[in-house]
Amino acid sequence: MFDPTSGLLALLVAVFASAGLLVAALGGAPQLRGLAQAFRPSRARLRLWAGAGLGAVVGAAFALAAGGPGALAWWWLAGLLGAGLHWAEARLGPDLEDDVSESSGRFGHVLKFLFACAGLAAALAAGGLLLAQQGGEVLRDGLGLAPWAAGPLLAAIVLALALVARRRPGGDDLAGVGLLAGFALIAWATLALAALLAAPGALAAGLSTMVREAWTGEAALAGALVAAGQAVLWSSFAAGPGTGGAAGGDPAEPAEGVVAVAPLTAAAATLAGLLVLAGGDPRAPMFSAEPSPLPGAPAGAVALEQHLGVGLQPSDYGQTIVLADGLGLEAGKRYEVVLRASPRGHRAGEVITGENMVVVPAYAVAADVDAVILRDKDPTRAGNPGFDVHVACTREHVTTRVGEFYKLRPRDPNINLFQLMRARGLDGPYVPLRDYHFTASVRAAVTLGSNQTRHLLYEEPRPDDAPADPALRELITLGYAGPYLDPGGATEAPPLAFAGAPGASLALDERVHLRLDPPARGLEIGFVNRLGELEVPPWDLLAGATLAVLPHRDDPELDLRVPVQSRLAFGRLRFASADPAIAFGELATTHPEYGVPRLMPPSHRFAAEARASTRVPPPRPEGPVLIPLHRDLRPAGNPGYSLYTPHPAELLLAGMQAPVRDQFGAAQVLPGLTAALGRTGAVAGGLVLGVLTLAGLMFWLRQGQRFAARCFGGGEAGVALVFLVCVVAGPACDPAALLRIAVPAVALCAVLGLTVILVRSPRLRRR
Repeated sequence: MFDPTSGLLALLVAVFASAGLLVAALGGAPQLRGLAQAFRPSRARLRLWAGAGLGAVVGAAFALAAGGPGALAWWWLAGLLGAGLHWAEARLGPDLEDDVSESSGRFGHVLKFLFACAGLAAALAAGGLLLAQQGGEVLRDGLGLAPWAAGPLLAAIVLALALVARRRPGGDDLAGVGLLAGFALIAWATLALAALLAAPGALAAGLSTMVREAWTGEAALAGALVAAGQAVLWSSFAAGPGTGGAAGGDPAEPAEGVVAVAPLTAAAATLAGLLVLAGGDPRAPMFSAEPSPLPGAPAGAVALEQHLGVGLQPSDYGQTIVLADGLGLEAGKRYEVVLRASPRGHRAGEVITGENMVVVPAYAVAADVDAVILRDKDPTRAGNPGFDVHVACTREHVTTRVGEFYKLRPRDPNINLFQLMRARGLDGPYVPLRDYHFTASVRAAVTLGSNQTRHLLYEEPRPDDAPADPALRELITLGYAGPYLDPGGATEAPPLAFAGAPGASLALDERVHLRLDPPARGLEIGFVNRLGELEVPPWDLLAGATLAVLPHRDDPELDLRVPVQSRLAFGRLRFASADPAIAFGELATTHPEYGVPRLMPPSHRFAAEARASTRVPPPRPEGPVLIPLHRDLRPAGNPGYSLYTPHPAELLLAGMQAPVRDQFGAAQVLPGLTAALGRTGAVAGGLVLGVLTLAGLMFWLRQGQRFAARCFGGGEAGVALVFLVCVVAGPACDPAALLRIAVPAVALCAVLGLTVILVRSPRLRRR
């Protein structure tokens, strides 16, 4: 995610601790003296509440991911010191930076300017982009709001709140928004406690883990420093000390009024972290790891209809299908059944080389064929639809002396089917056919050897005027699946489903957002062709890959990372090395100790719906099944020659890791709410966190405007415009990329802000 042991974070911890201890000594432990003022009305405290809510939840999730549960324990120490630093900010007043620049000469002017620039960067990166991204993710998972709508909606509400505040006296004050955030924080604490208490042992187990891991890590000291660094960083992000949030209060108010904000923020962060722990490991796979009973399907895949047959057997009725036991089908009765066609096509045609066409018998199941599918001859690649090549064709119905046929010719006259198959090692032709629906009867038969009664299903004689179709045996030989029951005679093929992993917190009819990540050593897919290029399926996520890994045959630590460039050619993506010292076609000579290049694509994000497993044939999974929401109900490969979004099953077959929840930060608390309180709890959590998102955005907007005024002497309107643009764009951004910007910005802002407090700390004693 990011490097928590970077020099900037280490400096932040050092400055934070130094300033906190110095303020506690000079101010006479204001954290304790201010307890009497903690619950009295304070506009400065309300301003801080505006930024503390979602910041605490976001910070807890990120600190947990980077520093472990022990980071939450260190957050309490950060909160204790931070309470004194908030008091110092409020005591020194809003003109703190001006005082520094006037009294410290050139150093003071430089420090003031740098602090203002860093604060403005933090407001835009952490407050505008990152907070909006986190809010959009919460609204998506909690309330079902489409990601594309979250940014504009949040920006519109923030703009409306800002305009309303401007029209009121003291419109710059965030007291009204802070009051709303305070009520939302109370609602959040109530929800979180209810969820934790509803899960037996979750509260005690989480607290025990926090305390136990506060000093653990690769080394005890290193682990503690990592955890402490995360606690300090994210407590600053949550309207914490160092960002100047407490410096804008009413000078007439006692400075002690703000000391309760930091420890209560630590409490809110602790509840969030405990909920993340109670909801299960965010990195735990959501699909079952059990092998699939379906041929050629990835682990966890299950059928949503019962296969009726267990084998074939000839009889007096013609070709029959031996039925499985326990189906409830009675001898002597008729049933509507169906054989399912493969979306990857069936080998029912023949290439006529001289005329560049495929001839298919004019079956009824072939009445709407408009493409020819060619599969890779390599056994490994042949099993993945991503390597299939679809050739769009025109169809002509002809009658000859030997029967009726369809002539399929490529729409692109430059495509020669025979040459294409020969040059690229493709097998075929396969043609996409319809499902075959028919009426069948059941008869009982006695096996002479065992004297057991078996039930056979056979097709009723077709009417004389029935359209021509292959016989039952031919359909099964062509690769049709089934038979399956077909009530009404026109059921469509169900989608491919996946059994949920044991322990996954899933609610029925819930839409779950998932993410497939590449393996740590890269995705092992494709082959190096005769041109020395790595040839892979034309998946859109692979087109975004800019890096390949040359895996060392013995030691993963010696893997090489190579920049790559891609191009689309003949329905495949081809990658070439961008490093002039490495050529993929010459690796066997130049790098014999390395294997075939592996791509490092970005993660693939998709949505799935959780459904009851009642349609899954026995043995059924205990929990719900997940159905990926995709254009294709089942993996079908590339519909044309351009890039396409693959079905998740294609990516799993290629080696992508099992999917995890696509939650990065605040949304990780929602599974814990769902597990304990059901879908209602998740919706309530989404609403509360949505309110806290708006409050946090308002806080950082005002902070950005204040920093701009300090830095440029004005420009508040311009900052507001840029901030709103960041809010609109935030939900569409990659959170990992945002962290690489937001973390240094917040850390630098906090370091400089705390340095200002250190420079002016003597004033705390004199006053």
